Amino acid sequence: MSVIKINGMALPGNITTYKGTIIDVDGSGAGTTETGVTIRDVRRINKNKIMLKLDGLTLKEFADIMSAIDAPSFSVTFFCGSYKTITCYAGDKNWEGYKVVSENASRWRLEVNLIEF
Repeated sequence: MSVIKINGMALPGNITTYKGTIIDVDGSGAGTTETGVTIRDVRRINKNKIMLKLDGLTLKEFADIMSAIDAPSFSVTFFCGSYKTITCYAGDKNWEGYKVVSENASRWRLEVNLIEF
């Protein structure tokens, strides 16, 4: 089974970075009281951020992934001790065409953060 899928599509190419962070997102009500007690207004708990770097993508593979992550939201199934399926949006997308000779011979690199809603 693939380690990560977007909308059911296994990601092609070489995954050279597969890194995650589980975060809590505080709301605007967080702060400190007059007596020094810290108050957390947690809006979202245990949300995932997956940092990916894919290398050696063909033009079609690169285009397919960019199309999938261009949507306002998409499903991601990934492995982190067990398989989980979450709804994400794409954060920063950094891409590079490093062997752009022809459509069939080109190779692409993509770095993207997939952030859970």
